[in-house]
Amino acid sequence: MPVLKVALPKGHLWDNVKTLLNQAGYELKILSERSYLVGCNDPEIEMRIHRAQNISPLVEEGKYDLGITGWDWVVECKADVEELLNLEFGKVEVVAAAPQTYKLQPSPNVFEEFLKKIKSEGKNRVIVASEYENIAKTLCEEKFGGFPFKLIRSYGATETFIGVADLIVDCAETGTSLRENGWQVIHKIFDSTARLIANKQSLKDPWKKDKIEGFVTLLQGAREAESLKLIKMNVPEKALKAVLKILPCMKSPTISRLAMEEEPGYAVEVAVKKEQIVWLIPALKKLGASDILEVDIRKAVR
Repeated sequence: MPVLKVALPKGHLWDNVKTLLNQAGYELKILSERSYLVGCNDPEIEMRIHRAQNISPLVEEGKYDLGITGWDWVVECKADVEELLNLEFGKVEVVAAAPQTYKLQPSPNVFEEFLKKIKSEGKNRVIVASEYENIAKTLCEEKFGGFPFKLIRSYGATETFIGVADLIVDCAETGTSLRENGWQVIHKIFDSTARLIANKQSLKDPWKKDKIEGFVTLLQGAREAESLKLIKMNVPEKALKAVLKILPCMKSPTISRLAMEEEPGYAVEVAVKKEQIVWLIPALKKLGASDILEVDIRKAVR
């Protein structure tokens, strides 16, 4: 039996990935405390957990058909993969930071000011620390105008290099850890979020392409459902026009005539955005709707 191989990220992305895949219906199960194999209720899908840093090269090489990882590691690894979905969680900024003692702020000429500080200290090269060797190298080549630099590969906790490195290239969610350790962000390189990526050859295989499209559909539906609620209600015939006028919905609401009612009426169902609930339900009640139910949506497939 053919299988679709999927690489999932450990670390800070894992909880969101697990929640999304369960919402999509895959019912993930970790087989044991020490195992990196992940079971699911689709026998045609095989999942395994890897470090996010390793996933895009493994997908590029065809060891996996699909992977979920941060966009920062796709860029860092220069992976030739197909991006299928921006999952929009795990957001970080990839930034360059200098010591706060340099008193620099982001500006178009900040790297010129940075190099003046370096030269005024009598240094003949910049020491740069980063987990992102390729990203940091590209940045230095673009911004230093040929001034020498040396890269030191860090293995996490890059902010601890204060007093050792002149510049770091790191990821930051809020920047608090960088500031508390004496760094000032002077340049944002790009934003990164979790992405679903695919091996390009897998997308050319008819069976795998069909399976991947189904996987994408379920994940998109689960993502869409996170922002939606289903509203069900009974509406008297005389109030239907007014109710329909205020209903925000994905498409036309579902309407069916109520049976065994003394007064003619309708059952109405509509999907609305969560933030609309606070004004919508009171307004519906005021117009005459009754038996109003707010229901969670697990998937919304358009």
